Amino acid sequence: MPSTRNLITIFFTFLAFGARAFGGPAVQIQALAEDFVARRDWLDDARFRRALGVYQVLPGPEAHEMCCYIGTVRGGRLGGIAAGLGFMLPGLLLMLVASALYDAVDLTAAPIAGAMASMQIAASALILRASWRLIAPLSYSWLGLVALAASVAGLVLATTRADPLLATHAAHATVASPTPLALFGHGLTAGLVTFGGAYTAIPYVGSVAAGTNGWMTQESCLDGIAIASVLPAPLVIFGTFVGWRGAGLSGALAFTAGIFLPAFSFTFFGFNFFERLVAWPAARRTLDVLSALAIGLVAGAAIGFAFETTGGYARRPVFFGAWTAPLIALVVVLLFRTRGRMAVPATVLIAAALGALLGLR
Repeated sequence: MPSTRNLITIFFTFLAFGARAFGGPAVQIQALAEDFVARRDWLDDARFRRALGVYQVLPGPEAHEMCCYIGTVRGGRLGGIAAGLGFMLPGLLLMLVASALYDAVDLTAAPIAGAMASMQIAASALILRASWRLIAPLSYSWLGLVALAASVAGLVLATTRADPLLATHAAHATVASPTPLALFGHGLTAGLVTFGGAYTAIPYVGSVAAGTNGWMTQESCLDGIAIASVLPAPLVIFGTFVGWRGAGLSGALAFTAGIFLPAFSFTFFGFNFFERLVAWPAARRTLDVLSALAIGLVAGAAIGFAFETTGGYARRPVFFGAWTAPLIALVVVLLFRTRGRMAVPATVLIAAALGALLGLR
């Protein structure tokens, strides 16, 4: 049984780490290796890489799950919970503030409309880049490519057929006010379908939150993803924004609890079981196919979000007109060429600043 002092130390260590965890999952995982393997020596590199391999084939944000794993190594199961809570708390608090401000500001004011439109372009570019990076490793597996193609085709076909419904929904006020319990259930489902990283939660969240019977628009969903991209947190923290749009503070906390629960639970209850499972060849092949299907959903969602942002759906106003699609392509190129922890949030913030300036003209 770890001491209370040890648990407090773990919590504040990961709280400090979470406050500077900008740049997305790849950068966060590299920072974890540098901080807790190379500098603090809480575990060795081989054990770190082996654990990372396990979490990469399980749903959930890998960086958050690795924090739970390292905390468990250091302080047992309660140490894992302390580490996970510490890591997510800075991003959660910042997203709650951002969600409240989003309701308070006049989104129709020219500089704010320009900033949000620019952030949506950056968010679309981020999803497109993530799709490409997730797809690239599948080129070595014909089965993975078949599953990927089927998943993309199915989602794009469904999106095309739903075009008039989505357009009507985007043009009018929200049509449903979900309960916190329903939002917890949606968050839990989203947390269980995030094979391949946080971006794989976007198709499901978009379909329930911004679909025909949802409580927000595709446009505001993109706003939430853009805001999450500049925060020191796992990208799935955009679920806090989605929950807030549904039922205020209680909805935000309920959706957040649901989407993060699997990430805590895998380490708390079943790490040893999953470690044995992924060593079984048949299970690995099944998980590979599931991962390919999930990546296909991300690619399909990327196409849908980009189509939405460029005004593909009827009645959807586009702030930058015909320049929207080239601007998305430009940001994608810039994201592929930039490196470093601050590259992603800096890109989104610069886009917001430029959009606000254009809105003032």
